Amino acid sequence: MKKLKKETWYENIYARIAPFLTMNRNSKDCPDSRIKESDAVSSVVALMLLLAVVATFISLYSTSYIPGLKEQSEITQITTVKESFMKFSGDVEHIVVEKTPASCGNMIPLGGGDILFSPEKSSGTLTVTECGTMVEIHTGPGNCATVSGMVNVAFRPSYTFWEEQGYTWQYGYINVTKNEKEIPLTEFTMDDVLADDKFSTFAKSFVTFEDEGDFNASSGKKELSSLKIDMVNVVPGSSSFISGNNPTNLGILADVREAEPVITHHIDFNYTNSTDMPVMSAFSTHLADKIRSDLKTLTKNYDTVLSVTEKRGMNGHDTTTLNIDEACPVEVIIRQVNISVSVS
Repeated sequence: MKKLKKETWYENIYARIAPFLTMNRNSKDCPDSRIKESDAVSSVVALMLLLAVVATFISLYSTSYIPGLKEQSEITQITTVKESFMKFSGDVEHIVVEKTPASCGNMIPLGGGDILFSPEKSSGTLTVTECGTMVEIHTGPGNCATVSGMVNVAFRPSYTFWEEQGYTWQYGYINVTKNEKEIPLTEFTMDDVLADDKFSTFAKSFVTFEDEGDFNASSGKKELSSLKIDMVNVVPGSSSFISGNNPTNLGILADVREAEPVITHHIDFNYTNSTDMPVMSAFSTHLADKIRSDLKTLTKNYDTVLSVTEKRGMNGHDTTTLNIDEACPVEVIIRQVNISVSVS
């Protein structure tokens, strides 16, 4: 009896669970299917939320961070340009003072603003233009022995993300430019620049004199026998314009050219003096003051140097003339320090 009751018990248990064991698992009523569907929906929702977060991040990065980062990159680029201009100015000043051959260059990035996810850059131009002739030296009628000139070096930005700020260099000082306006980098106004000792010192460094002479016992006079004149001339090089957004080189090549000696009894120095070119005229004035001062020293040291005369020109040029005794002409040697400025 016990055995029959036990078999009945198993049968009863099987009868209860048999429907679940034989149930179609692909049926919508299957518990496992409902669980799988729930997991699939959760995965899709999670992926959509992740994509929304990524899209929001990209949108915020594009609209808020990228402009700021590009401006910061361009500010760094403009700061590098300024430092390169200051280094260039120092190199030119050194060559002018020493009057020796030299070769150097400064890298200038024409564009900036390239950052992650936004590689496009602003661009710019670098140009070297001739300002004109400040002084001419004549050792005889119609004989122009040498000249002294100046250049303008200008960096102009374009398609910028920040400010269209550029720089120019000329006559030893640097200007900051924006929208066709210029202001001095280190001074408040141009009047301050022109009144600065650095401006006048740089101008006076463009010319130096070396004289030689002996006392002549027969004539009883101290005679000037030789006069060497060193004159600086700053000119554009073979390549004077470049544009784009890559780094470029602002190069300086200086050489010294000594002309054949000339025997003469007078030397003319012609200076630019025009109200149309106030900066050049101011620079020429300082240069003329240096020349007059050195020439007058010669009249004190040598008996054969008769006088130093001045003549105001009507065509924007003034002339200083060194007059020497015709019986004791002087050997004049011109050494031109040629500073060529180019871009590449």
